[in-house]
Amino acid sequence: MRQIVLLLLTLVAFAGNALAEEDVHWTYSGEHGPEHWGELSKAFVTCKEGKSQSPIDIVDPIDRELDPIVLSYRGSTTAVVNNGHTLQIDVGRDNTLEVDGQTFKLLQFHLHNPSEHRIEGELFAMEAHFVHQNDRGELAVVAILFREGARSRGMATIGASAPEKVGASKPLDTPIVDLEIVPESTAHYRYSGSLTTPPCTEGVRWLVLKAVGAASKEQVANFVRIIGEDARGPQPLNGRRVVH
Repeated sequence: MRQIVLLLLTLVAFAGNALAEEDVHWTYSGEHGPEHWGELSKAFVTCKEGKSQSPIDIVDPIDRELDPIVLSYRGSTTAVVNNGHTLQIDVGRDNTLEVDGQTFKLLQFHLHNPSEHRIEGELFAMEAHFVHQNDRGELAVVAILFREGARSRGMATIGASAPEKVGASKPLDTPIVDLEIVPESTAHYRYSGSLTTPPCTEGVRWLVLKAVGAASKEQVANFVRIIGEDARGPQPLNGRRVVH
């Protein structure tokens, strides 16, 4: 029962959760945009008052001998969902992240345009978030940045299956490794942050990969056409340290 409750709480936390959308309408611009998230609901107050918010601009990270992480994505995707905030790619089993001696299961991954994280002030064309959860309900997100450049096989596959109607879902059965959007190198920046969407829950392990992918101008434009820009801006560090 405890695991069921944790999974339900996690689903509520992310942009793909229909119940949250029904209760409180939030957007990426205007009077319901990021600057006002904390005022839209008591449940969203952390978006305004939290001290460990994400995303951030990664500047002057501290050198530290981090233990390597292991991404083991042996499973497949199952569907592409247009939830009005992003394109969320649902996944099957056999996809895990090993970090800090713990195993986190991949719940889903989704896309942002432009990037939410920045590196030394650089804003990227897109960003993918691979969202994981361990048995205690703790969250770890692997972020992959994309510059505008060569055509991406994975983005093409996702784009071809992307439903244009909000709330719609289309099946997609493709091995995650065949999407070729996860780099071989897992060198990364690490810090403690939050969800980047309401309710902006803190205590999330963030692992921002250093290897940057590419997506074509047309692929980026197609995502914007379907979803629009869906990125929260950089948040104050408030004394936090980023290590790598």
